[in-house]
Parts: sequence; C-alpha cells; structure tokens
Amino acid sequence: MAFSEFRPLDEKSLFDYIRATPALSEKIGTNVDEMKIQEVGDGNLNFVYIVVSPAGSLVIKQALPYVRCIGESWPMTKERAYFEATVLKEHSRLCPEHVPELYHFDRTMSLIGMKYLEPPHIILRKGLIAGIKYPLLAEHVSDYMAKTLYYTSLLYNTTTEHKRAGKLSVLLYVDYLSGR
Repeated sequence: MAFSEFRPLDEKSLFDYIRATPALSEKIGTNVDEMKIQEVGDGNLNFVYIVVSPAGSLVIKQALPYVRCIGESWPMTKERAYFEATVLKEHSRLCPEHVPELYHFDRTMSLIGMKYLEPPHIILRKGLIAGIKYPLLAEHVSDYMAKTLYYTSLLYNTTTEHKRAGKLSVLLYVDYLSGR
C-alpha cells in the first residue's frame, strides 16, 4: 500500500496495509477474518503489532514522529526506522541466527515488517526483571557482537571497503538530515 505521506496505523488500517503489501501478505495471507492483531509496544516510542493467522505470523513496527508516551510535544524523527531497517538487513546478513528476518520496509510509513519470534519469546528486559534465567544469553550476545563488529571493521575489510561503508553511512545520515 503506497501512502504519499506518513500516518499512524491502527488495527483496522494495518489489516488493509498487509492485504495491499505483497511482501507481508505472502507471509500471512489476506483473509482479515483469520488474522489476529495484538499491539504489544511498551508504549514509549513505537507501535509494535504481532500479527498471526493460520498462514503465518509476523511483527510490524511503526516509528512515530514523536515520543509515544509523551505526545507530539516531544518530537522524534521517523527516519530512525530507516536506520534500524538498514542495520537489521546488514546484521541479518552477518549473523542470521540471532537477527529476525526483515520482510518489508516502508520509508514513507516508517514501518518495518519482520519475522515473529514465536512464543514464549518476550522482551529480554522483562524476562530479566521477572528473574528468568537465560543460560545461552552470553553466548548468543557475544556471537552476535563478534560477527557484526568484526565483519564491519578494518580487521576484516580493506581500507577501501571500510571507507566506502563509512561514506555510505555519511550519505545515509545526509539523507536523514535532508529529509529524503
């Protein structure tokens, strides 16, 4: 669904968005009657929806142009979703076993569609607060950090490759500042 300008999605408009977006509807189907959408964002910054149907499941994350828990009086850039999607795509290439697959990114809508980590997945912070033990946490985090940090560093890349990646980062930042 191509929107010419940003608008926050709710459950009803998200059904329509999924139905009109092949990268998402291929994962979940288009039968709205079979879909269940649950908003699970913690209320601070983004809308986060878990979408489940008999055909599949996914997570939709939409960045708002303000701090969600405060309102429009505390503006934020929607472009943060662009940077998140860019990093998610690169990190999933470098460490696919620890990064959810990116299905879709819509820059106008500041929306990311990604693989749903099936239950009993919960936000790590909430699990730690609840006293849940994660025996593989250190191994998984260190594996992720080692791969993403090493393969984006001068230890792995030539100076030219590293410089090109740095220029890309600068260009992304200039795009961000210019509102493109």
